[in-house]
Amino acid sequence: MYKRIQAIIASALLIAGFAAAPAFAAPASLPSCSATTLTDTQPGYVACIGANSGNMDNQLNTIYAKMATSVARGGFGFSTNTYFSSENFSALKNPFSQNEGNNDDGVINFDKALTGSFVLGLKQGNAYSLYLFNGNLVAGGISSIKYDTNGVKADSRSALSHAGFFGTPVSAVPEADTYAMLLAGLGMIGFVARRRKAK
Repeated sequence: MYKRIQAIIASALLIAGFAAAPAFAAPASLPSCSATTLTDTQPGYVACIGANSGNMDNQLNTIYAKMATSVARGGFGFSTNTYFSSENFSALKNPFSQNEGNNDDGVINFDKALTGSFVLGLKQGNAYSLYLFNGNLVAGGISSIKYDTNGVKADSRSALSHAGFFGTPVSAVPEADTYAMLLAGLGMIGFVARRRKAK
């Protein structure tokens, strides 16, 4: 009887161990990401594909295909055709607050805390990796992401070239024009209510 109870407990612990493991397993046809500050400690991190060879900016169709391929194997449940480079951080709707190049270790900052799903691409040397995030998992959204020299390729010892953002930047805090529209709407409701009361 005692051995049977031990076997049941061991089975339960084994099942719990699998349940606690990350949902993402790198697809066999894609390289595995190296361990990094970003994958180990960043709040909101979900999954990774990398390191891949080449440049992010000139093979976007290939990157979207890799994201789609990983979905079928338990990876990125995410699809988008919007891309922003940190090199163009001042462009309209670009979520980066600065160019993220020429750093070995650092923090990537966004203009506003981001909610929802998005993919961050890091380009370093002749390789890049893609990281899936869910800002809804973090109270107030994700406003910054910390990375280190292993962020793309273990022991590459090369500085980050730039970062890429795949997705639709969704702010955790409504923008000023949203508040203006809300106030205008409330004003209209108040005006209509006042006229009806006067009649």
